[in-house]
Amino acid sequence: MLTAAIQAEILRLRYAEHWGYSQIARHLGIHRESVRKVALRRSVALTPAPPAPRTTVVTPFRPRIQALLTEDPARPAVTIFQVLRSEGYRGGISALRGAVRRLRPSAAPAAMATLTFGRAEAAQVDWGEFGDVFGIGRAVHAFVLVLCYSRLLTVTFTFSQTLEAFLRCHEQAFAFVGGCPKEVWYDNLATAVAERRGRLVRFHPRFLAYAGHHRFRPVACNVGKGNEKGRVEDAIKYLRTNFWPGRTFRDLADLNAQAQAWRDTLANQREHRVTRKLPALLVAEERATLLPLGEPYDTDEVRSVIVPPNFRVAFDGNRYSVPWRLVGKPLTLRADAETVTLWYGTHRVARHGRCWRRGVEVVLPAHTDGLLATKPGAQAHWQVEAVAALGPAATQYLDCIRAGTRSLRAELDHLLLLTTLYGPAAVEAALAACLAQAIVGSHQVEQWLRLQDTPPVAPPPLTLADPRLSVPPVRPNLQRYDALLLAADREEPHGESDV
Repeated sequence: MLTAAIQAEILRLRYAEHWGYSQIARHLGIHRESVRKVALRRSVALTPAPPAPRTTVVTPFRPRIQALLTEDPARPAVTIFQVLRSEGYRGGISALRGAVRRLRPSAAPAAMATLTFGRAEAAQVDWGEFGDVFGIGRAVHAFVLVLCYSRLLTVTFTFSQTLEAFLRCHEQAFAFVGGCPKEVWYDNLATAVAERRGRLVRFHPRFLAYAGHHRFRPVACNVGKGNEKGRVEDAIKYLRTNFWPGRTFRDLADLNAQAQAWRDTLANQREHRVTRKLPALLVAEERATLLPLGEPYDTDEVRSVIVPPNFRVAFDGNRYSVPWRLVGKPLTLRADAETVTLWYGTHRVARHGRCWRRGVEVVLPAHTDGLLATKPGAQAHWQVEAVAALGPAATQYLDCIRAGTRSLRAELDHLLLLTTLYGPAAVEAALAACLAQAIVGSHQVEQWLRLQDTPPVAPPPLTLADPRLSVPPVRPNLQRYDALLLAADREEPHGESDV
């Protein structure tokens, strides 16, 4: 369609200057027929003329199609095709599909109810994805929690979305909020919802245990109902557009430090666009009604592992060293966001900073001390020399077990293991205490050390029903008890009794 300016110029040249159609067309660089149509119309058309209706093979059947769709708006095009074929339609299914698509009545958008919440009634939680920010092969995830009444938000960035990391983020969020709401709403997160069939929801048992610890009720939002979690979705959008652009971060700790500063100085201090109130001030009304927090929940990742021959324990894509004398022993591994610790019973044997890269070996040089002495070409009787070097009590102990029937190899191996666990000075003191009571046996020495030792943290016991148990438990060697009974029989003189 010609512009209004060109149409006005055509009318001026034709009726004021009395130019011919061809002269006007050459002057304006347009088709002669276009000039003729404007001149005959004698006015400037501001909208294009409606196109002439196009007749197709489907056109005669449009009223029939409309009637069938009025009866059943969801009727498939293929069944309409079958009806029209019997009524004389000779076209194809593709042309009919286009007509059905244009004539089918569109469903009116469903009305959404605005959800309102009272003080401390609910919070909403969701994850936001921010990609591999640091180039280490792990994506950064943002855990966001929003109190539904005051709109107070908090965010924690993490490399992991495991259940333990999910619970750690909850603990930090509840500590910042200063309590726990009565309900927490989730968008069917895999770490919370184990299975869903319509309105029937089954939460993970371990997640329910956490909810029971803090006494809140988890709520899984309906699928496809964005209005049910709009507060946290808006918070994540706000995080992406207001906090994230233009920033650089040294590491995850720096990222979280900047996020907390943004949260405290801007996000919760702004006038919220819906409530028109400041979340940091409005939350004062809400905190008084929040559920009080109890003891912190144990959110460590716990595994049971067997030390392999290279004395490096695999965990989360990396390997962490332990003292080499623990090869073949069952250990308990505990990990949080910063550290990985390994325990032999209730005694901690290794502590490492957690590495979030993949394929890394985290090794402490001290864990190889004494290993070369066991290799071919090393000095003979290295175990005897190592135990004797503990002190005079150890030397006397060696003389005692040489005169007895105990396995020297088993005794030396166990004493060196205890030296690794408790240190040379503690083992020397334990040997002196046992000898003072006329007792020998490395297991007696271990018992004395356990009674004297107070570990900083005791790992929780693992049972066969515990899902953290990843390897079979070590079965006791009953032959050891048979050997003890036989040794007792040999040492007791025949025909004598204490009675």
